[in-house]
Amino acid sequence: MSLNFTDRLYFLYLFLASSGLLVRPGRVSNWISWLCINFLCLVALGLLVRNRQHSPTWQFLHDWYPLVMFIVCFEEVSHLSFLLRDAWQDHYLLRLEAWLFPVPPTVWLGRLGSPLVTESMELGYFSYFLLFMIVAGVLYGREDKRAFRQVTDATVLSYLICYAAFILFPTEGPAYTLAAQHDFQLSGGGPFHWAVMLIQKNAGVHGNAFPSAHVAGGVVALMFAWRHAPRLGLSLTPLVILLCLGAVYDRYHYLSDVVAGVVVGAVAAAWPEPLLAPYRPTVPVRTQNSQD
Repeated sequence: MSLNFTDRLYFLYLFLASSGLLVRPGRVSNWISWLCINFLCLVALGLLVRNRQHSPTWQFLHDWYPLVMFIVCFEEVSHLSFLLRDAWQDHYLLRLEAWLFPVPPTVWLGRLGSPLVTESMELGYFSYFLLFMIVAGVLYGREDKRAFRQVTDATVLSYLICYAAFILFPTEGPAYTLAAQHDFQLSGGGPFHWAVMLIQKNAGVHGNAFPSAHVAGGVVALMFAWRHAPRLGLSLTPLVILLCLGAVYDRYHYLSDVVAGVVVGAVAAAWPEPLLAPYRPTVPVRTQNSQD
């Protein structure tokens, strides 16, 4: 059973997360549920890896399963915030930004808010949910799928770096720590503002702030777009810039989180190609000389 780089990363994550739940169950109230989810993910991943050579459908499912794992792992890690630490660590970032800025960036940006500004920021933030699918989809449509494999590997790598930081250095973000200074509502009401609020209401988490995994994933997608489809990279650049600004404007992240997310994404995207598992289609290609 051949594992690619993404498979190895997810097997490693699931093993480490499950080990943490078993060793320190008292730190996670719903640890049994997450242990069961991890087991199901391991079984599903094993089936995908084993059967990907049997048909194009299995191959397709194996190539794109990270889309589901992005959601599952991000949600799980938010429940592991106190697996190793006893308290949020935001005070370090608050102290740094207080030294750098007279007004916290999230407060300063909020005071510039207007319905147009809010909708523009939400457009950028909402684009995160599509960036990987757009870039990976374009690269997947090519005959040589090594670039697709590499953008997937780099994206998963960037997320796992963020997950490790979430557990080692848990932070809850300015929406909680600076709530007293957010004495004004972010005016909005447009479709992107509505969509982001809907996602946050139903799938938002408490924690997972430093570094911004959303920014990291967006930077990886953008760098691969510029590398393999420059016109696409040019069109996506304004969205990634708005994503970075929107993460602060919406009070989800400190500016420090965004900067750290950019660094993580850039490092993952620049990961040496020989270390990323090459894409080798495992479905046999039929030729005229092939026999039934």
